[in-house]
Amino acid sequence: MRVLLATDFSPHAEDAVKLVRALPLPSGSTVRLVHVIEPFPQINAFAPAGMIEMSAAAETQVRDELEQIAATLRAPGREVETALVLGRTADVIVEQAERAKADLLVIGSRGRRAIKSAVLGSVSAEVVDRAPCPVLVARGPALRTAILAEDGSETAAAGARLLSTLPALGALEIRVVSVVDAPFPSVYAGSDTGMGTYSAIQAYYDSLPSLRAATAQIAHERTAALVAAGIAAISEVREGDAAAELIAAATVARADCIVIGSHGRTGVARMFLGSVARGVLFNAPCSVLIVRATTVAAGEREKVLVASN
Repeated sequence: MRVLLATDFSPHAEDAVKLVRALPLPSGSTVRLVHVIEPFPQINAFAPAGMIEMSAAAETQVRDELEQIAATLRAPGREVETALVLGRTADVIVEQAERAKADLLVIGSRGRRAIKSAVLGSVSAEVVDRAPCPVLVARGPALRTAILAEDGSETAAAGARLLSTLPALGALEIRVVSVVDAPFPSVYAGSDTGMGTYSAIQAYYDSLPSLRAATAQIAHERTAALVAAGIAAISEVREGDAAAELIAAATVARADCIVIGSHGRTGVARMFLGSVARGVLFNAPCSVLIVRATTVAAGEREKVLVASN
């Protein structure tokens, strides 16, 4: 297994280091530890290239710090490499993940809401969107329990597939959470308050039982598939805003992580993440593992969902 671990030497990055250190990586695994030096734009604009290079003493100090961290990560059957790279942080992390052919990319975060101000957290959404592998945004030192977001989509299937196939995650205790996210019909002042509004509200309430049953079935099927694959899993159904309910489920269960799939849209008009994944990434108090699923083959879900009958 190949893990890319990005660090900025902050206390928050230390959580990522501790998390990787605790992962039950299979023998023969490689961890590539990367630190990025991002030049100041104002210096680049006016100074010769030689002036923005690190001094030999500064480079030696950074490399020594990297080696000290690497020494704590080394273990029998686990190789640790280090890399000090000058460049734009998100670009370097993605490029390093591609070069290392990483199975998992781990970065630190300052946590809830403050993620936007963290050195690595500020680029987390971009890294998630562009990374060639799943991205784990670490907000704690260990992974023991996880919430798996499940809505029956091919995107959600990507998260389940990762849990089923990545050796380092096989020992997690999983709570499969499916959310009935059906907003109450909007009624505007001055709008028709007669039979039309009544019918819309009645249709909403009439649809809830079948929607709840379908959502529960989705959670049950995913849970049964994980159990059949040897993973400890239970299911839970909640109602409300999907991102808020996933975070609430993680809080109540004291989960270490939320696992969620996301479309990796690209292009100028892209949203970095789907709205639910983005809401979870920026607001969850625990680690978030996002599996980018740009496309999923039609038969891929059947490979993940083991028949339970």
